[in-house]
Amino acid sequence: MNGFYNGSVGTEKFELMRNRFPNNHRIIGIVNDRGNYDLKFDFKSPMNILAKVLLGLGILTIIASLIKGNWILPIALTIFGLIFFADFKLKEKKEINRLTDKILEFHKSEYE
Repeated sequence: MNGFYNGSVGTEKFELMRNRFPNNHRIIGIVNDRGNYDLKFDFKSPMNILAKVLLGLGILTIIASLIKGNWILPIALTIFGLIFFADFKLKEKKEINRLTDKILEFHKSEYE
């Protein structure tokens, strides 16, 4: 798509990353039973592993802090986690909209 994305495209699946720096996200499309693509947005490796490890450590820290009777750290970590999650979801929506716009733009240019 004119150098806007890079990645791999196959018959059953594609994995695209936007050409910009820094970029730690990817879009994965997998063909479903109806022949359409189901799109997923996540971190590319090794960021996806790091995100899962940090999530686990955060949950363990919250549980340990609550057992010890400390309420400030769990509240702060929960607020930080919710902000991070909201930011990720906003990026997901923005990136999927950008991809579909580029696909429609590319498809439209084929018929001109």
